[in-house]
Amino acid sequence: MKLISLFCLLCLLCTQVQAKADVIFFNPGKAQESFWGDVDQAMAEAANLVGLELEILHSNRDRLLMIDQVNALVRSKTLPKYVVLVSEEASASKMLESFYGRPVYVALMLNDISKEERAQLKQDPHWQKFLLPAVVPDNYFIGQDSARALAESMTSESPEVICISGDTLTPASVDRTSGAADFFKSQTQLTLHQVVYAHWREDSAYWLTLKMLKRYPNLTGIWTANDHMAFGVLRALEEQGIIAGRDIFISTVNTSEKVLRLRQQDKITALGGGHFLAGAVVMDKIAKHQHSGQYSAGSPFPLFSLLEPGSEYFTALLNRDWRAIISHKLCLPDPDLKLGCGVSVGAK
Repeated sequence: MKLISLFCLLCLLCTQVQAKADVIFFNPGKAQESFWGDVDQAMAEAANLVGLELEILHSNRDRLLMIDQVNALVRSKTLPKYVVLVSEEASASKMLESFYGRPVYVALMLNDISKEERAQLKQDPHWQKFLLPAVVPDNYFIGQDSARALAESMTSESPEVICISGDTLTPASVDRTSGAADFFKSQTQLTLHQVVYAHWREDSAYWLTLKMLKRYPNLTGIWTANDHMAFGVLRALEEQGIIAGRDIFISTVNTSEKVLRLRQQDKITALGGGHFLAGAVVMDKIAKHQHSGQYSAGSPFPLFSLLEPGSEYFTALLNRDWRAIISHKLCLPDPDLKLGCGVSVGAK
């Protein structure tokens, strides 16, 4: 029975990844997750604007499934010209092994392989041609900047904070948390009690918050690495009769409609975001690579910034106006929009 189930799974994977698209994106998250859903929508809009056929496969935060999806694609008869990978939980090395020797350009975004591994791979003629530069936001910066904004909002003379991080493997989590922790440790009047890990989950952050409130009764600030964990924090505070934005201040990252509304209401004190646009940047780069053979490193604009209610960028995010944001950020022509390239919808 197990063999039959395994065979069915492999058949399903193979049918899912019969490549007809120009680009296949292996999304490590879930389609309904706030961040990964935003990545999907922005990426699809950008692909449409630059004339690419995009297919997206989700592994629902199961890196072993993601690796299986990659292997199923490699076994298929038709390969895309490009694939986009995310090294979630350091999974990219295994996926790159599968693509070795195949005529498929590989672009990494959001989480890259290590600099040492990239340098080593680039010594190989295959990867010299087919491994493209990564598009990675400055997670250390947004961790630091969101922590600074949180600290500036707290009125206590001796603030006490905790950090609720994602995980210990994903580079974005490590760098984002390092930026926040380093800033807090640099403030002589502020005490960073502990860094804990909720694995990006609302329920885990909820239980951790209840535990931390008992351990540190004078807590004044909670920094979180993503919005889902912030939602868990808010639920725990509300159950304890603690008012967010008055008794305890919260900082987080991401651009879901829910977290933007909470920022408007000042229940979230500091909010960073914008890195969901990494996929849109990659689509633009791939389109240019098809025509010129050139693929530049990095993003043409900062992917992260603090998001302030009332700014044009904040309003566009709240309206989920992907087309306007992408067209303006990447200076892509769009005949349906009256605003020209360079009109600011960026953060203040």
